[in-house]
Amino acid sequence: MAALTSFGILEREGELRGASEPSGYVPDRADFDEHIRTYRAFKKILLIAIAHIAVLLALMGFFLVG
Repeated sequence: MAALTSFGILEREGELRGASEPSGYVPDRADFDEHIRTYRAFKKILLIAIAHIAVLLALMGFFLVG
């Protein structure tokens, strides 16, 4: 069973989806690796956006309230 991390959940979902493929289907490893890179890049961009919002809120609180 995959760990309860974002990668583990992604791996588990991939295994479940792969189980529903027709017999004889062989997934492309390079495609899965590209999917992982895309997912990690999305997470990184999301975290950067959240950090920017947090900084903006802190600055607004400092300048507008204090």
